[in-house]
Amino acid sequence: MAGSHVLGTSSQMYRGGDTQYLDILLTEDCNLRCHYCYLTGKNAVHPMPAQVARDAVDFFLRMPIPRVGVVWNMIGGEALIAMGLIEEFATYFKSRARQLNHPWRYAYMIMLSTNGVLYDDPRVQKFLFENRHHVYPGITIDGTKRKHDMHRVFPDGRGSYDIVARNIRLALRQFPYLGTKITFSHADLEYLCESIVHLWEMGIKDVAANVVFEDVWEPGDSELFELQLRELADVALARGFWRTHRCSLFWEPKVPDSDYNTCGTGKCASVDWRGDLHACIRFAEHSLAGSGQSTRPIGNIYTGFNQGYLRAFKSLRVSLLSPPDCLACDMQDRCIWCSGQCYEEAASDTIFHRTTTICEMHKSQWRANQYYWQQLERNHGIKPSGRAANQQPCLI
Repeated sequence: MAGSHVLGTSSQMYRGGDTQYLDILLTEDCNLRCHYCYLTGKNAVHPMPAQVARDAVDFFLRMPIPRVGVVWNMIGGEALIAMGLIEEFATYFKSRARQLNHPWRYAYMIMLSTNGVLYDDPRVQKFLFENRHHVYPGITIDGTKRKHDMHRVFPDGRGSYDIVARNIRLALRQFPYLGTKITFSHADLEYLCESIVHLWEMGIKDVAANVVFEDVWEPGDSELFELQLRELADVALARGFWRTHRCSLFWEPKVPDSDYNTCGTGKCASVDWRGDLHACIRFAEHSLAGSGQSTRPIGNIYTGFNQGYLRAFKSLRVSLLSPPDCLACDMQDRCIWCSGQCYEEAASDTIFHRTTTICEMHKSQWRANQYYWQQLERNHGIKPSGRAANQQPCLI
């Protein structure tokens, strides 16, 4: 008998997705040293000055309003290291939005992107309580203890799972619909199924997951990836998780109907400590450190967006970036890449470059996704809707 399903559907978005996402890069410092982190230039030298944070608020509130709501993403480094600046930012934004009677006065969310280590700090808890209707903690937990502690470690090598798991349980009591983000690389791929099931069992109903885009994959990884995903599909179907839980590794098969770039580059903006504007945090200085590439700011909060620089990011298209084999591939549905990582790997300083290092991983994911939907239809009579994904236009 057909029934409702959740696994394979898209996550619920704030204000239905009609929301502007803006990153505030509070600090380039972090209290963890995660092995797969793309922010390779962590340092304590460049905290965002409070005046730059206030000026960023004024800059965006003066702009024409492209969305009905805004999500201010407090990010680092580790955002909660800069709790004082977060408090000052929130107070100033609420005051200015009220003075201007800005539409974002009520339609806003403050997201705290955090590794969860400092989540139970009294100052953090006070902020969460005082802003409880307009705040969302984006805590990362990487699955089971052995999986999490392989990579998400303190500078002295200690794993952070015990602290983060305790704080996740606290956060779930405060925010029952809390989601999380999990990343897989070569060394921990064998723990994929058990890790996602572990997070579901903890009470996290929405798990965003991906494999790293960097060239770390070895022969046999794609086959293991597919086996782990098929096992996860079987567990979800056997235990009923398909009715109640999400994981972004499964999606509704769709016919691609858009030539838009697949990632969020150009649809958001990131502000760094200088006030420079970036198309994504991966184009900021502390992300590109060691890559040999220079930063590609698209403007500055004091001078505005540079339309010439923006034009290149607006022009990013699947058809322009993809080699012929990719365009002809019948498994290109939900084939994604990271524009910042592609820029890092480019032989020149162009952003019109697409890496294909996860090609075989994607094909394995595509096949496992087909398997899930076949089993769902066979056992429960449910077919994917085939609706095309919404694509948002560029920021400016």
